[in-house]
Amino acid sequence: MNIQNVPYTRLITPAPHCPVENSVPLFGSYAGMFHTFDIRGLKKPFGNLPIPSFLTDTRITDTIRLLFCDDAIIGEIEFFYGGYFSLMETTLWNRQTNRQLAYRQFLPIGFVHLPKYIAYSVAACRVSGRYVRIFSRLSKGMLYADFDFLASNDRPSCEGRLAFYAEDPQCTDYSAVIPSFVNRRCQAVYFRSFTVHGWVSFGHHMDIQLERNRAIGFIDFRKTYTTLHTKRSVVIGMGYLDDVQVCFHLSKSIAPDSYTYNDNILFYGGNRIPLPPVRITYPFGSSDKWVIQDTENMVDLTFTPNTLLQRNLNILICRRDYKTIYGTFEGSFFLGAEQYIKLKGFPGIAKKIRMRM
Repeated sequence: MNIQNVPYTRLITPAPHCPVENSVPLFGSYAGMFHTFDIRGLKKPFGNLPIPSFLTDTRITDTIRLLFCDDAIIGEIEFFYGGYFSLMETTLWNRQTNRQLAYRQFLPIGFVHLPKYIAYSVAACRVSGRYVRIFSRLSKGMLYADFDFLASNDRPSCEGRLAFYAEDPQCTDYSAVIPSFVNRRCQAVYFRSFTVHGWVSFGHHMDIQLERNRAIGFIDFRKTYTTLHTKRSVVIGMGYLDDVQVCFHLSKSIAPDSYTYNDNILFYGGNRIPLPPVRITYPFGSSDKWVIQDTENMVDLTFTPNTLLQRNLNILICRRDYKTIYGTFEGSFFLGAEQYIKLKGFPGIAKKIRMRM
């Protein structure tokens, strides 16, 4: 497929050493990963108030989302670090029955810090009955995920060992630094697609094998200067179309100039295709069909929820409300010259977040 005549694009250059240089964010879209994934130290990110940077740095939130999907299962491992508290949540859906299992663990301040080196790092939750580890060796083209949960209430025990391979020709990555509502603040992101091999076991009697020729992985690692109130809607789809790996990330834009700076991207057979800013609407509520469209006629999708997980977390003055939804996409991506990528029953995960910190 020729992708040279797409209606919209952004300049993608090699990733710099760090998203921030001399206290100035390096806005742009990049190929490859940042050597040091750290955005601390911006000058006056919240106006001209003389607030020292060690205080404004506490407004940075870190998130790692590791997703995997094949014909039988789709799942997500998430680590969230908000400065004042941390959270781990692993959610799994059986694609044949739509059964959902979610394991969550609140982690006190200082219990976990997400890494600032992507190529070689570990993010882990090690508490009684809840063990999760994401071990990145992307410098060697690999990433590993292990989890082990004991049975509780109506949830069975669950265990999994997954290996994510980054060097497959159909896998690629993307980095970006975009303004976070104003140009004084920034958000840095890193995405990568994988092929996946491993297994997931439920209750010691049901094993699901993930094979590299059908299983896909996707990592979303981001660091953001957050305001007092934050809202975010995002969808991620991943699967195969005629043996071609397809992954995409779409979210509501947060940059003042969202046409130039956004983190919407389509991975198609190892190619990076930047996507324009989109609007995500829910005409009948977020538990019903979502509509995702842009102004360039490149993106025309609907997302139909199959299973919804809703959580509310309150800690003193902090609050995090979010919905994690497994569903399917219908619609198409237009790549110019009468070329379309058409989706029908394409699996993915949507997230809607409201946060007060």
